Amino acid sequence: MTEHRLEALLERHAAREATAGRILLRGGSVLSMDDRVGDFAVGDVLIDGDRIAEVGPSISAPDAVVVDARDHVVMPGFCDPHIHCWEGALGRIIPENVAQSTEDAIGGAPVSGRSYMYAAHRAFAPACRPEDIYAGTLNTLLAALNGGITTVVDNMHNARSPEHSDAAVEALFASGVRGVHAVGRPRAGRWAGSFPADVRRLRDQYFRGDDDLCSLRLYAPGFDDLTDLLPVRRDLDLWFSFDSGIEKQDLARLYADGSFDGREAINHANFLSPEQRRIVIDNGAQVNVCPRIETQFRYGRVPYTEWVEQGLRPGLSNDNPMTYAIDMFAEMRALHLVQRIDHHRSGSTSATLREILRSATRHGADNCGVGDVTGSLTPGKKADVILVDTSAPHLFPRNNVLASVVQGAGVESVTAVLVNGRFAKWDGRLLGVDLDQVRRRVRESHDHLLSEVDWPHAAVDFDD
Repeated sequence: MTEHRLEALLERHAAREATAGRILLRGGSVLSMDDRVGDFAVGDVLIDGDRIAEVGPSISAPDAVVVDARDHVVMPGFCDPHIHCWEGALGRIIPENVAQSTEDAIGGAPVSGRSYMYAAHRAFAPACRPEDIYAGTLNTLLAALNGGITTVVDNMHNARSPEHSDAAVEALFASGVRGVHAVGRPRAGRWAGSFPADVRRLRDQYFRGDDDLCSLRLYAPGFDDLTDLLPVRRDLDLWFSFDSGIEKQDLARLYADGSFDGREAINHANFLSPEQRRIVIDNGAQVNVCPRIETQFRYGRVPYTEWVEQGLRPGLSNDNPMTYAIDMFAEMRALHLVQRIDHHRSGSTSATLREILRSATRHGADNCGVGDVTGSLTPGKKADVILVDTSAPHLFPRNNVLASVVQGAGVESVTAVLVNGRFAKWDGRLLGVDLDQVRRRVRESHDHLLSEVDWPHAAVDFDD
């Protein structure tokens, strides 16, 4: 391989042009997340167009552009089934989910104070213009991509008008991730009342292809009245993402009458009884947990083990960027620590590092509805691949690959990302993105939103 071939390839990918030819990732430690493929201390991954063609200890591909993957872990991209991406201009604005006043009907949210439910749904969400939705969504998705999350379900619970929905979808396309737009109604404030009536237009306008990088699904809190949503789901043949409260539904009836069919992803997955969990599992639905959010919002109750003990391993999700940075490495470490604490306190089963990685990759892909497409380095699957640099002092020498990824690596360790066979990040830099322009959009949105809601804290504050 000559250097100019790689440079030309990266230039094409930065311009978002179609992938041409083949790419050989050579000499990395390959963590396939597929037991049939196996792992390789030193191995190669061959990509042909948008798919993984071969994985093995040594691959001959004289026609391929060769990428030197020595000192890297080559692994599938992470898959996150539950991020509220529109909040991206408000990142880390809530240092603690603090209740400071009396409660109202929106999830027990205080009517004032630095509480997520109040700040997100009662204060900022009604103040969002379509341009705020676009800026926040794009910022969140680029943060995900930068950290090796190649598939995201955008749980868009602020579809105030068709224009707001369009802005979110357009940001999804602009980001370059493998994405799912999960559209849902706002929780508070004035809105156009366009959901679920607008869902068919969204499908027809944006999501008509069978092999698109992005797709559509419905979103709702689990406790919502589903009367108007189930016919839309049936007519358009869509997946469904549910936030907290699904335990309040008659799950046995919904599965018995065909309203639910196994294409349900349940975020948080708290508070279901063992009998309800059995119904969900037996009908092939998916669940995901949010280790960092649950440790704060629900005081450490991460319902991971109870699902595993009944036969389903959850995916992992970041949930909301208003509280934490989007970071799958942090989610894995939080789960690992909570699992170890529970094990030492009560003797409960603790997930292994490989099982935690499966939750962040394969089981996340199942939640995203793309388990047959991505989530592992399996020949025939789409080439959603990340390279984790282990040459930095904190990861060198790499020794145990699982420990290096789960217990040592971070967003800064992801030096290269491919989505659908296209480089989206190379040498630590996102390609095809004008980050200065993105930052300008986000800054303008941030300033508008804080001014619009008369936010009682400084734009950059040190309040605890």
